[in-house]
Amino acid sequence: MRPSRRRSAFALSFAAAWALAGAPRAEEPPPAKPHPLIAPMKEGLNITGINSRGDVVGFHWEPENGNPDILYEAPFLAQGEKITRLPLLKTYTATFPVAVSDDGVVVGRSSKPAPPNTYVYLRNQAFVWTADKGMLGLGAPEGDGASFATGISRDGRRISGISVGDYRLRGVLWERDGDAWKAVLVPEADQLGSNVLAISPDGKRLAAIQKGETSLWTETGPGAWKRESLPNQPGALIPRAVNDAGTVAGFRNEPDGALTALIWSPEAGVLKLPIPAGFEHGQATGVNNAGAVVGQVDGPHGRLPGPRAFVYEDGKLRLLDEHGPNLVWATVINDAGQISGVLEEPEIPAEQPAADEPAKQP
Repeated sequence: MRPSRRRSAFALSFAAAWALAGAPRAEEPPPAKPHPLIAPMKEGLNITGINSRGDVVGFHWEPENGNPDILYEAPFLAQGEKITRLPLLKTYTATFPVAVSDDGVVVGRSSKPAPPNTYVYLRNQAFVWTADKGMLGLGAPEGDGASFATGISRDGRRISGISVGDYRLRGVLWERDGDAWKAVLVPEADQLGSNVLAISPDGKRLAAIQKGETSLWTETGPGAWKRESLPNQPGALIPRAVNDAGTVAGFRNEPDGALTALIWSPEAGVLKLPIPAGFEHGQATGVNNAGAVVGQVDGPHGRLPGPRAFVYEDGKLRLLDEHGPNLVWATVINDAGQISGVLEEPEIPAEQPAADEPAKQP
């Protein structure tokens, strides 16, 4: 017997009501976590350091002596709307800031030119700048002739860097001692193979390449450091940042010339970050204490897609599209989730010809 039209209509209406009231629905992906952009200038910007307050240091491309055809990288500290132009160390011609502490201590390197084939002692010298004391050169440990500051702890009491001697790079810490700074060589850091000695915000972790191995130093007591070699795939992870838990962010140079973004953590070991389809290169340059990682992905050289900033968190990598195409690299992130980086007019690479379309000949 066929059901009546009325019973059929009732069944359909009941099913529709049940579907609306209690049927399981496909879960929508959670909204992306907000990452406010700190950008004191809207373009021509290269941020190299950020602190917990959102203060940043870096460079801005500006006309030299008012000539719009000649640009130079003007170093600055931005604290909210307050912009401080960083001065030169006496007798030096360039200032390169790399980091800023929560109390406004800026570190980096100063440099000056040298005649061809002429050795100039401290041609590159680590510096520390404060608003009340101005620029101070940190010198180099005995036996070395140049130095670079590459990071600073959150409290501004410990500076990490590299000391350069004859055929050697050594890891060095400058410890605040009243108004002075004392240089201390990092143990088992006498043959560094990277130009950054990364330091964690609490100042108790360091990361770099030592004797070809990705290495993590942990302070086990006042002034006592223990180095461990991080298990790695062929080719070392080149550290660019480390957080308080010992998570290291960086990249690897591949044999074909590509860059691969990597992180290492005590829990998971080495992890290769996934990059979106069409991109070939990736490098991670910042990590906060929540484990959020920032950096850049890029396409094939001279082809689309061009460089883009990314954040990697909760096991997923996403492009920071909400900040527009001018943000081509997220270089830094703090514990508040604020980011900054390189903002510039993106270049438009040539379109890749279709597989069945031969490239036009000149």
